[in-house]
Amino acid sequence: MGGEALTETADHYDRVAAGYQEWWAPVIAPAALRLLDLVAPAVDGRADAAIVDVGSGTGTLARAAVARWPDARLTAVDPSPGMLATGRSEATRTLAPSAAGRLDWRLGTAERLPLADDCADAVVSSFAFQRMRSRAAGLREAYRVLRPGGMVAVVTWLAADRPFEPRDLYLAVIRELGLERPASGGVHRPFRNESSAAALVRRAGFRRARAFGGTVEKRWTPDAYVACMFAAEDHDFVATLDDPTRDRLEALWRERLSRLEASAFRYRDPIIYVVGGRPGP
Repeated sequence: MGGEALTETADHYDRVAAGYQEWWAPVIAPAALRLLDLVAPAVDGRADAAIVDVGSGTGTLARAAVARWPDARLTAVDPSPGMLATGRSEATRTLAPSAAGRLDWRLGTAERLPLADDCADAVVSSFAFQRMRSRAAGLREAYRVLRPGGMVAVVTWLAADRPFEPRDLYLAVIRELGLERPASGGVHRPFRNESSAAALVRRAGFRRARAFGGTVEKRWTPDAYVACMFAAEDHDFVATLDDPTRDRLEALWRERLSRLEASAFRYRDPIIYVVGGRPGP
């Protein structure tokens, strides 16, 4: 990721870290945690297993990994100091000291991991690859830090139209009020399809590459979705509004949401998993 774009993305996640942890991390957690099953063959039974979580965010995978494997050590890498700080705080709050002590939180990017060659048995990455300037560079770095026989597993968004009526109503109200909402900044490049994703992993040197689809699902309530939008997904825009404008936006949006059937709040988004192995000795 270029320097300016990386700074913009990191700054954004610094600002939304608390809201992300409360409202968005639980939505993607079930899909993210499946990565641990995918890399289990490279970790199970190893007393000294080392795992790297690339784009770790607030540490959902990191905490689950050290709880699942009592002897494993995990390095969580993210470009956002705010996300790392929130992750560290959550680990201290939710894990036993012995488990939290096996977590190492490091500032860094997927394209330049702050790790030595051949130091890990597994590399996982949950909903971060779409933010990379160069996914190929990120995969080459994963290959570099893996030991022979190690595995990489990634989950991220699949390119698709994503209509969601509660969000569409939010954007319609913004237009109705004549507000200027800038386009989302930073990089967003989901995988196009399973075959191209698997091919990218193979080109990075991995073997037994495969890709398959999945879905992120959430049944929102109006209150929860408004909170998620204002505290996480659209935090930066909402923060620019004065109190009367923000209150007017929220009131109009809630009025429109009240007209929807409960079924309209069922969110579903396609995702893709990609797995590969570094050839053994």
